[in-house]
Amino acid sequence: MQNTLMEVQSKFSGADVNLLMPISNEAQINPFYKFTVMEVKADVSEKSGDIFKVGSVKTGTANGKDIYSDVFSPAKPLLMKLAAAAGIQFDPNNTFGTFITKNCYKAKAYGAMRMPDGTGKTHCDEKVINLDDEEDRFRLEFMDKALQGITEQKAAQEAAKLFKGEWVDAEDKWGKKCKAFKIADEDRQKYIDRSVLVNMTLLRKTFAEKAMTGAILRVIRALIGMKGTYTLEELKKPFVIPRVTFSPDYNNPEVRRAMLEQGMSSVTNMFGGSRALAAAPSYLDQPAREDFNPEDFSTNAAFASDALDPDDSPFGSAEDFSDPESDPEEEQNAATIDQNDPNQCQKCGAKITDKVSTFAIKNFGKPLCMSCQHKGGAAQ
Repeated sequence: MQNTLMEVQSKFSGADVNLLMPISNEAQINPFYKFTVMEVKADVSEKSGDIFKVGSVKTGTANGKDIYSDVFSPAKPLLMKLAAAAGIQFDPNNTFGTFITKNCYKAKAYGAMRMPDGTGKTHCDEKVINLDDEEDRFRLEFMDKALQGITEQKAAQEAAKLFKGEWVDAEDKWGKKCKAFKIADEDRQKYIDRSVLVNMTLLRKTFAEKAMTGAILRVIRALIGMKGTYTLEELKKPFVIPRVTFSPDYNNPEVRRAMLEQGMSSVTNMFGGSRALAAAPSYLDQPAREDFNPEDFSTNAAFASDALDPDDSPFGSAEDFSDPESDPEEEQNAATIDQNDPNQCQKCGAKITDKVSTFAIKNFGKPLCMSCQHKGGAAQ
């Protein structure tokens, strides 16, 4: 099949299918895209849930009598399958519902799809359910049924078991002659109240969900161009939806290289990339810079850090940074140095922390304060 919209239209328009194509004009599409046809079949069995009956329409006459055919409308399961086949996407930021009042809910849906000619199409719709209006509608509906008779046979038979009344000749809402059950005067109000109560109880539980579902289904119908009703013969035909899909020429080496890069980047975006980390340089092996020697400023309080806990630093806190010159008091106390005290400098007698003492013993063989380490520790 050639990559043309007109070929799709000519191939399926006269076939035994329901062609869903909102447009009929062709436009030039990107050469990297091609037309594909999605097919969806409806389950027309009575309990499938794909369709529901909405009435009957007059299709002709025979022997002076009118001929009626039942018509059906696609239900939510079928519409959601059609939406998936058409590639319809809903914007979560603009598809939401709000309570206008306690008994009123408004749902809004915003959907988008790619048209058969490659262009995009969006549609926004909403549905409002007001419980007060619905209760009035139910009351008027059952009031008419009580006065004129219940024409739906199953409902009439069930009503005849619960309420008093009589069977009368009538016509249903499609003009067909039938037997109707008319509620007696003494049970009429009870029939109306109970019918309204039952229907409102069911609706009140799910009216917000029904509003949201209704808004979404309206968007789907509008985007794919569906009719409101179908006959059973029409629904037996599969629904065909043409759409465009990305299909480049994979024999082209440039395309293959680009697709490979895209695939690798997708994996990286999902799981994260791994790269070799550069080895950290060893500051012990590096020569000191001529313009700045850190050892010259090791006892300068301006460079003491307050961010770390003093107990975590081998050099103690900023209080341990003192003037390099010896304190006369420390020289006076040098004679009274306790050689067995690891927390006392063995040269000046100053008190030192455990970590400073451990560092001095490891490097100089005896406990020394920071000043003594810089002045004469190495010349011990």
